[in-house]
Amino acid sequence: MPAFRSLGHIALKCHDLDASVAFYEKLGFPRALTLLNHDGKPWIVYLRFTDDLFLELFPGGAEAQVPARGKTGLDHLSLAVDNLDETAAHLKTVGIALLFPRRDERGVDGNRGMWIADPDGHQIEIMEMAPDCIQYQAIRALRAGEPAHVLDLPPTPRPASA
Repeated sequence: MPAFRSLGHIALKCHDLDASVAFYEKLGFPRALTLLNHDGKPWIVYLRFTDDLFLELFPGGAEAQVPARGKTGLDHLSLAVDNLDETAAHLKTVGIALLFPRRDERGVDGNRGMWIADPDGHQIEIMEMAPDCIQYQAIRALRAGEPAHVLDLPPTPRPASA
């Protein structure tokens, strides 16, 4: 039996607490709890993902210092959705823009996705998990007592020599 049941929370330091709370609430994650410091100011805001998973937002961060691609640090969060098209429509309705145009073809993992960023620049992947995606195949294999999967990516095509 594993020592840990699941991830409990993800904590992010944010520059503008109100803007970050509003952003995540637009995504559908309600404020569950606010802890105040001795001055009566918010110290931590908890947003509910599930009954067992929260996003903690800490105010007072310097201007966005999200690690550049290839640097050590938080790379991105990933949110799972049942219907990517409905989620894209919701994002448009609440005024959250995609980082780049959405592509509908499935990725190497078999899933469809798109990307947004929070007010501090943290990138968020939005994934519509396919029933036959590699992640679910790996879970089924682990439950069946098989070893962890290893996936060899197809080679990247190289341009023909001139």
